[in-house]
Amino acid sequence: MHNDTLALEQTLLQYLQDEHLSKSESRDLKAALQGHPSDGLNFLRNRLFELARDRQTQSPDKSMEIIGWLDRCTQAIQTELGQRQSDHEAFFTPGNQCLEQIVRQLSSARSSIDICVFTISDNRLSDHILAAHQRRIRVRIITDNHKQHDAGSDVEWLMRQGIPTRFDRTPDHMHHKFCIVDGLTLINGSFNWTRSASERNQENIVISREMRLIEQFQQQFDALWEEFA
Repeated sequence: MHNDTLALEQTLLQYLQDEHLSKSESRDLKAALQGHPSDGLNFLRNRLFELARDRQTQSPDKSMEIIGWLDRCTQAIQTELGQRQSDHEAFFTPGNQCLEQIVRQLSSARSSIDICVFTISDNRLSDHILAAHQRRIRVRIITDNHKQHDAGSDVEWLMRQGIPTRFDRTPDHMHHKFCIVDGLTLINGSFNWTRSASERNQENIVISREMRLIEQFQQQFDALWEEFA
């Protein structure tokens, strides 16, 4: 089991010591559940019943309080899982759907943006990338060297603004088109970050907050970041 899941289980045990989930504990629990792998949440949801049963054996006179604690903790986990199950959205072009959704995610970033795309030439996206960098969001870009000097490419300009950028310099193409925001949101699809992708092409993106999937993409980004150093 993931170390973070084991740590969260210990937190739940601490909350159970007084057979009560306070408002502050409830708030902290909800924050801890966000971004936690779904398989870990499913494990914890099942584990809660074992913890409650063991506590009832130790404190049979506190059964009602323990049941209340169990209900609130279970509901918090179920709510988080339910939000994830419905939180996969698809968007298509021609049109501005994909552009608007990417801009929304870039604008809402709080800590990090990892961009791994074939090319960047739509200044509407480039402007928001720079704006995030200027807000002190950690921005990293991986792209393909074959498109680096294309007319209209914004990659060199973004580099000059101080945004760390690495290139695939092999004879082959780095053809990914994904972005990870705050380690919590994945944008992935056929959509190139170009004007033609919005205005003429048949393209798509999927926005997902499924942590297992995001972790796989993050591992790939980190591996490429090291490879292209």
